[in-house]
Amino acid sequence: MCRDQLLSRINVTPGIDMAAIKKKAKHKSAADEELGTHALAIVSFLYNRVIAGAAPALRKRTGLSVTEARIVFHLGTTSWTTANKLAKNLGIDKAAISRATNRLVELGLVASERDPNHAARNILTLTEAGEAQCKQIAHFTFAREKHLLNVLDDEEHRQFLKSLRKILTNVESVNKLVAQGHFWEE
Repeated sequence: MCRDQLLSRINVTPGIDMAAIKKKAKHKSAADEELGTHALAIVSFLYNRVIAGAAPALRKRTGLSVTEARIVFHLGTTSWTTANKLAKNLGIDKAAISRATNRLVELGLVASERDPNHAARNILTLTEAGEAQCKQIAHFTFAREKHLLNVLDDEEHRQFLKSLRKILTNVESVNKLVAQGHFWEE
């Protein structure tokens, strides 16, 4: 068997510098390890994986996207809100909030009424059907969370939530500094 045939069987292309590939792989591994020590990267990875796992089930069971389900869930925690408040509280851009709330209104899960005190905004509330959907989403959310966090003992769980709340109180301050141009200098 010739060299090219052997190389093709082991997925190696002739002319490729294997030493360079191994060096690059080592560098990537080091970068992955470094990312694993950054809290925001870990939180982002965790969030993305949890959402990726939940999205198909949400769509199948409720017919809603993750964004739509998040809006229904959030509306279930308050008596009413506005699209601007949703965008701020959920960290979702206003256009996505608008598309999602329009669909939720079409589905009969959310009511949207002009604010009598502020003609430029609408007040969003859950309908009865929306409240029923919210209960289903809440059950799914809390059951998943309980199962996800069952690797923590009670003290670790308490400390984890305490740490998350503490970090959350600092987000606005950090965002203001970002808006002022901080954190770009090395």
